Amino acid sequence: MGEVTAFGKILRKMRIDCSEVLGEMAKRLNVSAAYLSSIENDGRAIPDDFVAKIAAEYKLDTAQIKELEEAKAKVRGVVDVKFKEQKTNANYVETAVMFARDFSRLSDEQVSQIKELLKTFEGSGEYKNGSVSV
Repeated sequence: MGEVTAFGKILRKMRIDCSEVLGEMAKRLNVSAAYLSSIENDGRAIPDDFVAKIAAEYKLDTAQIKELEEAKAKVRGVVDVKFKEQKTNANYVETAVMFARDFSRLSDEQVSQIKELLKTFEGSGEYKNGSVSV
C-alpha cells in the first residue's frame, strides 16, 4: 500500500475533528474500513461521487468541499470540467479541450498568469461557480 495521500490526510483530520475512528467514518460513508483505508493510502481510486458523499454526510461548507476536490484532483491527476448550459456551445467545449490537451506544455509563468486571470473573473462576478470544478 502507498503512503497517505493529500485526500487521505484531509479524511484523517476530519476523523480526528469528529472524534471518529476509521471504522466509524467508513460506516457513515457506507463503505468498508479496508476500502476507506485503501483510498486514503492510494491503493484505490477515489470514486467520482465520493466528495459529494462526504460533503453530504459531514455537512461540509464550500471551502471544505473545494479543499477535498483539489486534493482528489492531485491524487488522480485529473480535473473534471463540468458544463451546464454551455454543453452545446462548441466554442466552450473546444476551448476546454484545447486547454486540457496543451496544459502540459505551459510554463510555470504561463500557469501563474492564467491563474491570476481566472482570479480576476472570480472577483468580478464574470466567473460562474460550478462551471469548472477543481
